[in-house]
Amino acid sequence: MRRALSTLLIAAGVTVFAVTPASAAAAVPRTLPITGQGHTDLREPARTLTGQDSPVGAWRDAENRFHSSKAYVTVDLKQLRGNRIISAAVYSRETAVTDCAKPRSVELWQTKLAEQPTWFSAPRELTRFDIRVTGECHALVSWDVTDAVTKAVAAGQEKATFALRMAGGRQYDTGYGRRYAPMSVQVTYNTPPSPATDPVTGGKPCTATPLPVGAPPSLFAKVTDADPVPGFGVRYVVTDVADPAKRHEAVDETTDNPYTYLPASFLEHGHTYEWTARGEDGWDSGPSSTPCRFTADLVAPSTPAISSTDFTPSGPTTGAGLPGEFTFDAQGDEDVVEFQYRLRDGALQQASADRPGGKATVTVRVPFWGDNSIEVFAVDRVGHYSNSAIYQFKVRYSGPSVRSFEEAQLGSEVEVSMSSVEANVTSFVYQVGNGPELTVPAVAGAAKVTVRVTSPYSTSVSARAKTADGDLTQSSSAFIRTKDSTPTITRNGDLYTFAPGMPGVVEYVYSVNSGPEQVVAAGPDGTVTLPLDLGEQEFPPPSVDVRSRTADGLQSLTATYYRE
Repeated sequence: MRRALSTLLIAAGVTVFAVTPASAAAAVPRTLPITGQGHTDLREPARTLTGQDSPVGAWRDAENRFHSSKAYVTVDLKQLRGNRIISAAVYSRETAVTDCAKPRSVELWQTKLAEQPTWFSAPRELTRFDIRVTGECHALVSWDVTDAVTKAVAAGQEKATFALRMAGGRQYDTGYGRRYAPMSVQVTYNTPPSPATDPVTGGKPCTATPLPVGAPPSLFAKVTDADPVPGFGVRYVVTDVADPAKRHEAVDETTDNPYTYLPASFLEHGHTYEWTARGEDGWDSGPSSTPCRFTADLVAPSTPAISSTDFTPSGPTTGAGLPGEFTFDAQGDEDVVEFQYRLRDGALQQASADRPGGKATVTVRVPFWGDNSIEVFAVDRVGHYSNSAIYQFKVRYSGPSVRSFEEAQLGSEVEVSMSSVEANVTSFVYQVGNGPELTVPAVAGAAKVTVRVTSPYSTSVSARAKTADGDLTQSSSAFIRTKDSTPTITRNGDLYTFAPGMPGVVEYVYSVNSGPEQVVAAGPDGTVTLPLDLGEQEFPPPSVDVRSRTADGLQSLTATYYRE
């Protein structure tokens, strides 16, 4: 589908948009329903006769008996009500001709309504029509009945009857007789587009109050067309309420989609515009939609002010991770209906103003201590953003104190103390290494937990204080170094003794010259002596690698012995 394009004209300093009218859609002729068809016969004057074709004029039968006939057709006009009749015609075809040398004398008449005419009850003939002929003898014949059908429909008639006869006295002259195929009445008519309904501006239904818009809005009204051939469009007319001479008008043929070609240059800030839509198909226009108004708001709002007593530029007040408030102020700019804000590296969040041009107070939890900032935009009712306001502030370190032994033996249990100076601390959430988070209740802002040293290198314990309101401080950590846990290896000839470097050793894992690992159990004192053959190679030098292991799977670091 194509869109109609507007032509820009400049007249007396006023912008006017003119549009070429939509071209007439191609109309399709439709055959009217027949409610009665047949012919009459002087020889059978009380009957309506039917057949494949109808005799017209005088004729003789196989027994040389004289006949005189007229053919009739009655059609239903009801489907034409409310429509524009473009053309109407009666069509037939000559199926037999007594004498092609005789001039064609057949006439078509509109008669009084008669669905079952007889020779005795022949309806009164009202109007005669001029014939149109295609061909010579045995021709196609037609008659233009546009005016008659139009008048009949306008008069409220539901049906119309047409008759074929021979002119004057030739009705009784057998030399002029002919036979005709059943008549049909074809009418080309146009159904006007439906009323334009459900107007929508920028995707929003129209209301009694003009809708605010921040840019040229899309316009849409629902229009349908009952005609079988597509080709109708919707004419959109937009006028400046304060200056009706300023007008934009266009026909959009993509009738299922909004009109999106209202120029930005047409709108002025603060002006209210009224628009209507109506369907057009080149023949007729449907009723216009209810007028719909919108007001152009093309100016961004003022930059908002930011204040806080919980987060100040001069010194840290609220701790990291703990709640504090900011207040955003539109400073009386009544276009402002909301604020959008973000902390450093954060996503934008929204807060509604308490009234147009008013304030909003938000609670935030800043995750980082030290220097921070918050960026705020004022947003007006049509979605315009102000310039950003940036507020610099400081945040206090809030992590708890986490203390323990600096060094401990692998497999031992050590006590870790946690304490916080924050108010209303009810528990601590802590994590050992990369393990799951655990919670321990706090008493007077402090707690102790027992942690087992399971890494041969070091063990970290991180903790956050949790308040009665569920807020978490930032994290603090303590690191516990693991004492050297490697076993010792001594040699006496071909006997090698492994001695533990940590408590609870029940076995050793060893390999000779980097070969396959083997396991040997430790004695009650944690040591073991066993013969080993390290071979006689010179390079790499003969060696044995050994690590110890406890019953619950803790493993020491690996010790290596090189034989000289």
